Amino acid sequence: MELDENTEIQNRIEKIRDLNAGEYVDRLEAIPLAQSVVHDTVGGNHPIMTILNEALKSPDWDKVTAAGRSVVTLYDEGGLRSPRLAIAHEIEGDILDIAQKQVEASERNTDPTHKQLQLGIAAFLAGAALEDALRRLCDARGVGYDPQRTSISTLQAALYQPSKQIEVISRSESKQITAWGGTRNNADHGKFNDITHSEVLAMVIGVRGFIDRHLP
Repeated sequence: MELDENTEIQNRIEKIRDLNAGEYVDRLEAIPLAQSVVHDTVGGNHPIMTILNEALKSPDWDKVTAAGRSVVTLYDEGGLRSPRLAIAHEIEGDILDIAQKQVEASERNTDPTHKQLQLGIAAFLAGAALEDALRRLCDARGVGYDPQRTSISTLQAALYQPSKQIEVISRSESKQITAWGGTRNNADHGKFNDITHSEVLAMVIGVRGFIDRHLP
């Protein structure tokens, strides 16, 4: 299985740690690796890149060491988050915002058919955000899954496998995802009359909380 973006970055960071513990030439080797980490996360215009460029040309042992360690420190403290992952989180949040507006609109709607349609749309959107988040969570934790089968239920099953000591999500979270998946399936199949306002509202709020908890 191909390594996901987070795992690749983490592997490079660990290599930098090892190189920084070695001789001067090892520490010098860590600098291009550190440059690649900065480039692939926050971009080449980040201020730390200037320091790395200078260190690469410097014969000063301490300067080379400090430059490599600074990138590791930034990573450890969350200062090198990939914009792509941040964008994914924002997109999921935007989808859930739209879903919540549909739920709120359904409260004011006096047309029963239109009301149920709005709830169905909200459930579908919340399910889409959940599915994307579960896929990102698998990638972030290095949990394998079939990229051709990425339904809520299959991703949920990949994240919760007690028999294999894989419990990225808890048992109670797994049960909740099962319920959310059922609501999403009802929306997908046009069974709008089987969807209630309370369950869709709880789903939208719950999915948002799940994403913020596991993928901040």
